[in-house]
Amino acid sequence: MPNRYRSSHEPSPQLRNESWLVNGQDQLLVRFTEAQTTDQGQWVLMSTYRWIRPDPPVPQTRRRMLRQNAIEAWQNMLKVGWRRCHPPVR
Repeated sequence: MPNRYRSSHEPSPQLRNESWLVNGQDQLLVRFTEAQTTDQGQWVLMSTYRWIRPDPPVPQTRRRMLRQNAIEAWQNMLKVGWRRCHPPVR
């Protein structure tokens, strides 16, 4: 008998938490996405895009880093003028 208080399906492993930062002056957009946890620790993917509106973002770089390093990068980027934003409409 299924438990009525629990979801009847498991969430897709492709769906990850993500956060975005934008730097309008440099026309850059950065996405931080949770990656798999391994024996070495929790990983985050940092993807950088060139974004000249109204065109869609163009991928530039992608880097995997430990979660703690990603938190430090996020905080430093906010200090130097990056702003949180919603994902761009594709």
